[in-house]
Amino acid sequence: MRSSSEALEWRLRERDLRLLTGRGRYINDIKLLDMLYCTVVGSRCPHAKIKRIDVSKARALNGVVAVLTGDMLKNIMKPLPPAADYRAFGWHWRLVETYPLAVDKVRFVGEPVVAIAAVDEYTAADAAELVEIEYEPLKPVVNPLEAMKPESPLLYEEWGDNIQAHIRFRFGDVAAAFAKADRIIKVRWREARQSGFPIEPRGIVAQYNAGEKTITVWSSTQSPALGQLYIAKALGMPTSSVRVFAPDIGGGFGNKLHWWLDLIPCLLSMKTGKPVKLFETRYQNFLSQPHQRDVVWNAEAAVRNDGRILALRALLVIDYGVEGTNKGTGAPSIVPASLSTPNAYKLEAVDIDAYGVVTNKSFYCAYRGYGKDKGVKLMERVMQRISVELGIPPEEVRFRNFIQPSEFPYKQVTGYVFDSGNYPETLRRALELLDIGWWRKRQEELRREGRYIGIGVVFAVEPAGAAIPNSFYSGYESARVSITADGSVEVYTGMLDIGQGSSVAIAQAVSETLGVPISWVKVFSGSSDYLGSGTYASRGAVYGVGAVIKASRILRERLTRIMAHLWDARPEDVEIANGELVLKPEPERRIRLDELAQKLYHFPGQHRLLSEELLREGVVPLDVTVSWFSPITSKDPTATYTTVSCSADIAVVEVDAETGEVKILKYVTVHDAGRVINHQIVEGQVVGGVAQGIGGALYEELIYNEDGLLTTASFADYLMPSALEMPSVEMSHVETPSPFTELGSKGMSEGPAYSSTVAIANAVEDALTPFGVAVEEIPLTPERVRRLIKHG
Repeated sequence: MRSSSEALEWRLRERDLRLLTGRGRYINDIKLLDMLYCTVVGSRCPHAKIKRIDVSKARALNGVVAVLTGDMLKNIMKPLPPAADYRAFGWHWRLVETYPLAVDKVRFVGEPVVAIAAVDEYTAADAAELVEIEYEPLKPVVNPLEAMKPESPLLYEEWGDNIQAHIRFRFGDVAAAFAKADRIIKVRWREARQSGFPIEPRGIVAQYNAGEKTITVWSSTQSPALGQLYIAKALGMPTSSVRVFAPDIGGGFGNKLHWWLDLIPCLLSMKTGKPVKLFETRYQNFLSQPHQRDVVWNAEAAVRNDGRILALRALLVIDYGVEGTNKGTGAPSIVPASLSTPNAYKLEAVDIDAYGVVTNKSFYCAYRGYGKDKGVKLMERVMQRISVELGIPPEEVRFRNFIQPSEFPYKQVTGYVFDSGNYPETLRRALELLDIGWWRKRQEELRREGRYIGIGVVFAVEPAGAAIPNSFYSGYESARVSITADGSVEVYTGMLDIGQGSSVAIAQAVSETLGVPISWVKVFSGSSDYLGSGTYASRGAVYGVGAVIKASRILRERLTRIMAHLWDARPEDVEIANGELVLKPEPERRIRLDELAQKLYHFPGQHRLLSEELLREGVVPLDVTVSWFSPITSKDPTATYTTVSCSADIAVVEVDAETGEVKILKYVTVHDAGRVINHQIVEGQVVGGVAQGIGGALYEELIYNEDGLLTTASFADYLMPSALEMPSVEMSHVETPSPFTELGSKGMSEGPAYSSTVAIANAVEDALTPFGVAVEEIPLTPERVRRLIKHG
């Protein structure tokens, strides 16, 4: 690919300089003529019937233009559309009829009940204080295991229970595998409820045009095209009447893959005829933003005495909160959570009994991992316990179970297809990078001094580039690449750069494929006009890059055919490099791309230059729109993900037995993302993911008390790691190109956020070996660590 210095220069000019100098344009920077400002009145009850809503005082306040309640919405819109519907598969899969504002009943604290549009934010806030809502409180349920009991309070009475999804995944002969095991190893694992907390909360501006019956939406979203589809469905409008734009986005992490909130300003704009802005406060964001994790696993592994794992049997319970299909997109994550359990290892059989349960908490959506994290973390805890109970070094247990390099592409027992990899080499490099022998010797020395050092070894795969049937996330991606009359190259893509650097990777791919300087390439995104599913599932290097390369290759072929005609030569004898077309047998015959484009478009024009055959074919304008599909997911319906990257992570921690504090002494990771397009992007994603994983392992927890109140509703209570808590991450790379992508590149941005979590957990358990501790729950706060030490 192009040199990193060229790519860095491009990124600085095209994106970073504008942001670094304060010239970014975020949702809260958008100000339209006569714009109204919206706020919502959130429920103060976690579970209650709505007896009465009186908005008369709020409506009478000077400056208030419109007020909406849930009852009103039923007459002006359709129920929120589901993100996925798996009933056609014969699965237990329930959908709800729900709206952006609560109707008849509230189900979590902060759920929007009333929406107000006023001339400014202050008037809207004052009006919210005047709204009177009478509730009939109902008993809340916040524990998913309690919610599954027959006597539990019901969130949706029509269901008869609180189980939104129940799927049993069975692969192979589980009974036979367990029968021949030497021992059964049991593992319990619980993850706290967490979220990504982008620095920018959700914000939307909507403007309805009554004359044209169209609506334009500016949204802090990761996918304008999916937002367009969702909004159009809910409003009963043609998608062509809805346009969605995403300006600069202050972080995403999957948290901005929902659009139910967008409908509130849309409806208010339709009602008032004026543009309307809704921008969450941080407190509102805490109460009603998407949540993730909150998982309980109870697992049994059938194991041989040599450390080989034969089969896995597990119960999975995920706490969805109010629901994870209509408001958010989290409910389908139960599928990859179950199917990712084998991780990088060869198992004979798997049996996962998976439940998605509703409780009185905010809704479930995506957050860096989307279920794959849950299955992989469980398996790495299983591998850790195999190591402890059999007395085999943790790396050796993994070496004995790995899929081998000669076996790729490898179809996992659960149906996923792993494209390529060298798992033993990746782990070996991590062991060398750490110098594990030295650290184990040092561990023994310090233990004699009363210091508790632990080494956590983890291997994690990351399926990436999703094509999920019966859902919004079906895997389509398009791109348009155009050469203008001045020879510059314009790229239009649905892949949104939300800080992960997709625009740079796309520019590099087009530059390399077309043979033009990267400085000639301009990347446009952030509009529903550019067809594509958007940014999620680490799909940029798979689908986004795949589409632009496909379009660029067609353009390159057109250019060589045009010059072959003009030079009376063969197309294969025409080369394009550094923006010039050269006849290889006669290198003195050459023309710059900008000169050729000028000749074709204007002087003398294509009709004076091209043959009738080329004219009829329409090789000019030099403009190509294509779609890219995954060759493996289209061929094998169980594949779902196109590429599978991997990493070997090792964390060294010290645990203070008196205070329970965990300090990270060293962290190394070796990553395989196939052919790396841009090392700076990959390494930035790894370090950022490790930071989030450390937060999940040690600090972050959204805690609801038994009364259904969120007790960690600010950054004073919801702790996140800062630069002071972050170790220096030492990193290396292995490259095993994917056979299923255009460049051999793989998606990779989610894996580091979960490999690091379980690496820390394994390291803490290793440090506390003298106390006979088994880590079963995260985050490992000082209080929990002290409790582990006390009770063993």
